[in-house]
Amino acid sequence: MKYTVVTTFNRDGLDTYAQRMIETFEQQWPKSVDLLIYAENCQPSVDRPNTVVRDIFAVSPQLTAFQERHRNNDLAHGRAGPPGVFDERKQFRWDAARFSYKVYAIAHAAATVDSDYLIWLDADTHTHSTVPVEWLATVCPDTALASYLGRGERYHSECGWVGYNLSHPEGKNFIQDFVAMYDQDLIFNEKEWHDSYIWDVVRRRYMERGSFHNLNPDPDTKGLAKHPFINSELGRYMDHVKGKRKEQGHSRAKEVVLHSDHPYWHRVRGMR
Repeated sequence: MKYTVVTTFNRDGLDTYAQRMIETFEQQWPKSVDLLIYAENCQPSVDRPNTVVRDIFAVSPQLTAFQERHRNNDLAHGRAGPPGVFDERKQFRWDAARFSYKVYAIAHAAATVDSDYLIWLDADTHTHSTVPVEWLATVCPDTALASYLGRGERYHSECGWVGYNLSHPEGKNFIQDFVAMYDQDLIFNEKEWHDSYIWDVVRRRYMERGSFHNLNPDPDTKGLAKHPFINSELGRYMDHVKGKRKEQGHSRAKEVVLHSDHPYWHRVRGMR
């Protein structure tokens, strides 16, 4: 199986967390796995020949069109939302412009890479332990349309990791339909329009077309300690330092439910 990991970030992200993501990836991931970076107005430092940096605006006219179309649209920037649903305290759920970079990076990567699996990995993730190449087959099974961190039907999936099986008959169709939600502005017909919510909308349509491999060990809830990424198989090798966790540089000690005997997580649990 051939794997490509894709991510995107801007200048602030590069300075704050993304360079760490790149460096730990290049140190800890198998050399056979490519890293494809869609950079927004920045130039990260890379060492591997198969770590490729692309200017996201140069390669994705779809992204440029979306951003221009909604430049002055409050609905696309988290400043407004559906009546009775919009919550100013959780503006990210309606910040379509912010999350569209991710959607269009995935779209361009899927159309241009020669890989069996395309793995989306948030740039605020770092790899703390060496990733065995054979392990990737367990979290990216060849029988699944995609692997993901589902959190039941009451809450959107945690899309800091999504593995897209491009070899599956419906793999690329899924991505095309996901992107079409943004290209055709269909996102605004939903209750929320950030990428994770919209991803679930499309996933439900595809449930009869292929299986989805859920990596969340507690799949009917938000996840163990509300942080399924680190408590899933992914936590054996990676830490997703999302949100305010960036200030500490690691997930919170109280969130570590599984893998507590792992040296990395044992150290984190000691940082109370």
